[in-house]
Amino acid sequence: MRKIIIIIALTTELMGCSVYKVLTQPGEADLSGIGSGTRREEIITRLGAPKFGDTDKNGNKQDIFEFQSGMHQASKIRALPYLAADVFTLSLAELILWPLELTAMDSATCIGIATYDSMLKVDRWSVARKKDSSAQDC
Repeated sequence: MRKIIIIIALTTELMGCSVYKVLTQPGEADLSGIGSGTRREEIITRLGAPKFGDTDKNGNKQDIFEFQSGMHQASKIRALPYLAADVFTLSLAELILWPLELTAMDSATCIGIATYDSMLKVDRWSVARKKDSSAQDC
């Protein structure tokens, strides 16, 4: 009897971890329209304050942004099969689904580098995935 209570307690504790992870994942970063000629203020409005700011070798202001970019919001529909799998397997599916969400389906940490001209408009813009980040693209 004691083992059954422990199993039920563990099962209810694990239930929904992958579903919660899916539903709280950030969406894709909105990088549309950012490029040559974009004002510095607009980039800061979209991506937040730069992580680092300096001048490049030519003396132009340069900002480095770090931001999260997840999957398209429509991909959150995968929470439904996850929930069904939890119910039908009494949360045993979490042994596979939760690590999957923590690795392959996790949002990517991206780095954006903006170099500005004298009017603080973007002269060069590049985006890359941080090396220690997940498999998602930026």
